[in-house]
Amino acid sequence: MGTSDTQPDAIIIGGGHNGLTSAFYLARAGMKVRVLEARHVVGGAAVTEEFHPGFRNSVASYTVSLLQPRVIADMGLVERGYRVIERPVSNFLP
Repeated sequence: MGTSDTQPDAIIIGGGHNGLTSAFYLARAGMKVRVLEARHVVGGAAVTEEFHPGFRNSVASYTVSLLQPRVIADMGLVERGYRVIERPVSNFLP
């Protein structure tokens, strides 16, 4: 890896919203953190993806609505563009 200055104090496996939140708090506590993610994009269930040209859908962002208000404030997510969009219609997937 190199010298001890470049070695992380913590390694987070998975760059989903839980991994990123953990990395944030560890880094804020002064730790050097490395996040490893297998996909080309981070965010996990908080990702919106294009499933057909011109059509985008949340992969499971309903779980992000469970994000604690304190986490949203601590991370300054609203200032970084975070917003919850509530749908007037629910999905039905038999």
